[in-house]
Amino acid sequence: MKSLLFTIAHRVKSNFANFSEALKYAWKVIKLKMKMGKQVVSFKFRKVDGSIREAVGTLKASMLPATKGTGKSNPNVFTYFDVEKSQYRCAKIESLIF
Repeated sequence: MKSLLFTIAHRVKSNFANFSEALKYAWKVIKLKMKMGKQVVSFKFRKVDGSIREAVGTLKASMLPATKGTGKSNPNVFTYFDVEKSQYRCAKIESLIF
């Protein structure tokens, strides 16, 4: 978990005045991911076009569809299962809004 924290913090550090603020943001990302592992969660992120997307998603295993396992993990994106669209979606880590 510690390495994930620092990976996220280094990814977003250019968006903050200091590394301490980047670490606080990284903790929020990790907490969101942990909460999504237990339940459906509403959250927001800024899309590439600048608009704000309000998403409802989860990472709870019992709610996820079967996958073929062909996708690769990318530490630069936040992947979740969108319960409204019934599809996997992702957002850039730095675009999450807390």
